[in-house]
Amino acid sequence: MNDEKQWNETVERLRRGLPVNEELKQELRESLLQEHNMKGKRGSSSIDTVKRHRSRWKFGALAIAIAGLCLFSTLWLSQRDTDKVEAASLHLFDQFSFDQQLGRENSAGMAEYEGTIYLPLNEDGLYVLSSSEYNKLIDGNINFVRVSPDGTQLVYVQEGSLYLYNIADESSRLLLLGGSDYGLLETPAWSPDGRNIMFVSRTQLKNEIDRETESSQGQIYELSLDNGTVRSIVKGQYPSYVAGQNGLFFERDHQIIYRDLKRGEEKVLDSGRYPAVSNDGSYVAYIKSQGDPVLEDVWIADTNFNTKKQMTQNELADAWENGELVEGKQQARYTFEQPTWSHDDQRLFVYKVFHTNTVFKKLVRFQIAASKPGPEDIVAGSIKALIYRDEEFAHTFFNYDPGYLKGTSPRQIGYRILGNGEVDGKTYVDAETYLSYLDPYYEIDKVRYVVTDTPTGYKISDMLQLDNITVAVWGDAAYRVVEGEKQGDPLMELKDIPHKGTWENGKLWSLLHVEEDHTLWFTVTRASGDQSELGLLRYDMESKQFTEVCTIEGASSSYLLQLDDTRQNVAISTELNGKPDLVIYHLPDHKMTILSEQIMGVKPKEVYTRFWNHGKLIFYADMDGREVFFSFDPQSGEVSAN
Repeated sequence: MNDEKQWNETVERLRRGLPVNEELKQELRESLLQEHNMKGKRGSSSIDTVKRHRSRWKFGALAIAIAGLCLFSTLWLSQRDTDKVEAASLHLFDQFSFDQQLGRENSAGMAEYEGTIYLPLNEDGLYVLSSSEYNKLIDGNINFVRVSPDGTQLVYVQEGSLYLYNIADESSRLLLLGGSDYGLLETPAWSPDGRNIMFVSRTQLKNEIDRETESSQGQIYELSLDNGTVRSIVKGQYPSYVAGQNGLFFERDHQIIYRDLKRGEEKVLDSGRYPAVSNDGSYVAYIKSQGDPVLEDVWIADTNFNTKKQMTQNELADAWENGELVEGKQQARYTFEQPTWSHDDQRLFVYKVFHTNTVFKKLVRFQIAASKPGPEDIVAGSIKALIYRDEEFAHTFFNYDPGYLKGTSPRQIGYRILGNGEVDGKTYVDAETYLSYLDPYYEIDKVRYVVTDTPTGYKISDMLQLDNITVAVWGDAAYRVVEGEKQGDPLMELKDIPHKGTWENGKLWSLLHVEEDHTLWFTVTRASGDQSELGLLRYDMESKQFTEVCTIEGASSSYLLQLDDTRQNVAISTELNGKPDLVIYHLPDHKMTILSEQIMGVKPKEVYTRFWNHGKLIFYADMDGREVFFSFDPQSGEVSAN
């Protein structure tokens, strides 16, 4: 009996200390059952004989089992380590703010699956953003959604009840009614096998004063989709299953807790809120508060508690109370809510909340990488942040306060990394940024960025002006500009532009200067009777020759011109048929694409450009009062969610 107990305790200790490959475990189970059934058919030794010899072979097998388990563990961990690193080695590689996409509502509880984003918008419904589509799936007050592990279903919260949405047939059904039995239902989470859903039940609050007390008193339940039964799990909120384990992360009393669902044992990981486990069970992301005044940041830890890392760097800013600035007091620049992993665990979505004269949210997408962003990545990231008009984020790339970074007009519309090197032991990156705005104006700003390696990654420590080339229109002519003043003779004049048949040239609009081949690209309006069109032309400043590139019928003006790096595609922001639109002209085959016509679902009212990014044009469209970002690939002709 003691031998039996010792054997069981030893195996249990081994089992708890090793990760489990569930697929292999199932295969072994099926194999053993099959072997057992075969032996049953063939017959076996007598039961008495088996009992006499059991104690002999059990401890001999123990050594074999330990060796086998250790070998299995080594193989499993080696396989896992080829794909994953410890949380302490992770880095935020890039950030994209969906601030304009959220529009007038405060969104919450979004989800993502293989590039498709599901956006619950309070009081308005659930929207889907996928490839070329932006559409409303469901009407109503929806504030949380999660996608099933196989991507075929959504569980969402509407008015405190749980619903299930089938993506294939676009049907919804009530899963669990919120009310007297369970109170308001919140934050559902799918089990890795898709057969169960955890959710939080909370009694309805009467006032905001009770909210903090009540937040620690939520009750976590588990709903079986197989038979509809509901079982109580534990006090807490924001449950998140752990793939490969019979375990759960959740929040209680501002602590991140892991619970073994089989044994009921709990372990506190850290102080924090909103735990979110990656889909492969490797990491848990959460929000942690530190300092006085309190600063919230995004942290990521290994689910086995080995390491953890602070991923964001919040800052202090002027404090606000009741919409008024408070002199001499500071607060966190923002707070964070509800981190959510992408389906492939390579991106992390987080709500960033600003508390100033008004409270507003940005949905932010972080790119997670095992490699540290290099100096060129940091410089490119700072410029792209300004192109997205996110000056607050652009400042995070600096280890000093760079002041105003031209986040408005003239605004950045593109960039190019020119090279990098080292001088006097200092690393630098040279880059040129392209700026423009509505009045015919184009600027090439060449800057040397001095980059320093810091404990939190590379940071820009200085900026040195290398060169500045500016071209602008005065009256009916284009001039070089220095410090806001036109210089010398005109580079080009409206009167010299060739006429096209009976069409009369009107006004010079957008400008684009290509330094390498000494050309100016520009648009000019034309009229013939009651008809209008927009001509795109190229002017060679050395040969003094004009070349007609293309004509956009029905266009009455234009705002920006942008060439991609290959010089094969030009984006023309124009007023087309009475509304702002984007036209892409592919120079080699003379193909014209109107981007408003490529977006499926809700039809855009207006379309605007951002920049060419690695061969794709990033742009956004006004759809139902929200500005939604897309990218266009001129090679495939496809529009997709950015």
